[in-house]
Amino acid sequence: MQKNPFREFDQIAPSDLNPESAVRVNGLLSPKRNPFTEFVEDTRKKRTLPMDEILASHTATMDRLTTAYRALIDECIGEGLWQADRKTIESTYAVASQVVGQIDWEMTDIEAFCAHALQSNDAAFFVMEPLGLFLSAFCNASSQPDIHLDLTGHDLRLSLMGYRLRKDITLTIAGDLGDLTGISLLGGYLKVEGNVRHYLGAGMVGGRIEVSGDAGKYIGEQMHAGEIHINGRLGGVGNAEGGAIYHRDQMIRGKK
Repeated sequence: MQKNPFREFDQIAPSDLNPESAVRVNGLLSPKRNPFTEFVEDTRKKRTLPMDEILASHTATMDRLTTAYRALIDECIGEGLWQADRKTIESTYAVASQVVGQIDWEMTDIEAFCAHALQSNDAAFFVMEPLGLFLSAFCNASSQPDIHLDLTGHDLRLSLMGYRLRKDITLTIAGDLGDLTGISLLGGYLKVEGNVRHYLGAGMVGGRIEVSGDAGKYIGEQMHAGEIHINGRLGGVGNAEGGAIYHRDQMIRGKK
């Protein structure tokens, strides 16, 4: 009868049941120590994420910034209506700049606050017009040379974003914006990955604005210097006193 070559695996050797009694084979097994027992228990420390602490910190930051914005509204509006004229814009921005210097914040907080403000039902955000000035004040106070804000996925369009954007700052905004975008630009680089409404770059004194989508009427109204580049459709150009306005590759206002 031919021998079954696999029969030897049918029988369990005593050493399989009791590794401590096994004989030494090529230095691997020892009656005193099983070299594989160290792999039985994982001695690595399990990493735990302090999610509760992260969520609590995020909530506290949003509450702090919301309280700051509510203080801005109380100071600049009170029970009245907010009008986007030059005097009101300048005074509101001055208050916003003071608020920025009085609270602790990081630019990542401001990025999260944008989304929070646009989807919040908090009564503090029922008046949205000054929010662009509030956010612009943080951008101008930031030490980051490159700032990116994602406003996509929201129906509301913020106005006055990029107000007085200072030199050496590049502000990229993804999403559609409202009126008075990039007005009084001081030399910064504002990039809008979306559409804007009226008075784009009005009164700007330097810098560059790029809009990938459409722009409304009065583009570059009373601008003194700088460049405005629009890739989409134009609603109309304003009375510019200087600078240059481009539609795609063609200059439509200014001197070559």
